[in-house]
Amino acid sequence: MPESPRVLVLDDDPACLRILQKFLEKEGYQVMVAADGASGLARAQQEKPELIICDWMMPGMDGPQVCQAVKGDPALKDTFFIFLTAMEKSYIGEGISQGADDFITKPIDPVEVGAKVKAGLRLSKAQKALQDLARRDELTGLFNRRYWDISLEEACRSGTPFLVVMADVDRFKEINDRWGHLVGDLFLKELARVWKAQLQEPEILARHGGDEFACLYYRSLARLMKLRQRVEKSLAAVFPELPVGLSLGCVRFQPDSPLTPAALMAQADRGLYQEKNQHRTAMQQTHPG
Repeated sequence: MPESPRVLVLDDDPACLRILQKFLEKEGYQVMVAADGASGLARAQQEKPELIICDWMMPGMDGPQVCQAVKGDPALKDTFFIFLTAMEKSYIGEGISQGADDFITKPIDPVEVGAKVKAGLRLSKAQKALQDLARRDELTGLFNRRYWDISLEEACRSGTPFLVVMADVDRFKEINDRWGHLVGDLFLKELARVWKAQLQEPEILARHGGDEFACLYYRSLARLMKLRQRVEKSLAAVFPELPVGLSLGCVRFQPDSPLTPAALMAQADRGLYQEKNQHRTAMQQTHPG
């Protein structure tokens, strides 16, 4: 059963806060409340609600400041934001310029609140679905190259050590030529499914193009080699007649590393093709002529 949407309400008026909380809970939402802007923003950053209702006038950090902070936070910027105000409608334009998505006027009308919350959540869900579609590879369902580039840049800024891994399917052209592109596509989809199942947050796997994959891996090189063995074993069980092998190239990023994302990718790519050439040479020696 899907979890109820989470709604955060910020208002320094206790009576208004109670009315909204009671009504929204009755409508089936998970409701969080805060009596000032600073604590409300902290709650939003911690809980990441789907929708925020925020009073315009509050002591200390007011509504527009909260809205700016929410819309400026990469983890919250897509949260549907509704201003709650008894002020003149001339302020609506200012609120929209701050990044707000809608307004609810005081005194509170439950019908208006219910309609705007439902519409906001519906729109937010549709926008997130479109955004997710735009960052996915159509064949495998993995992240695509564009999202990979963004993720790698963010990982470098985080200051946490990780491995940049480039992977390529050995003899993939042979698979396509001998067994057909449909089998090749099924092979890539199964590879993506099996590898992705081996990862832990915040590790990600992306299809970089063709039969190349890119991975942010936060564990050791030894564990990465074991992961490759498990993926290859699983693929061999599903496709017993196909040649199964993965070539990898990787480079470790350290917080004090001078390497840019582009340099990390270039180094991982060089390692990948060195190993791929070694695999090709070994195959030629095993099967000469």
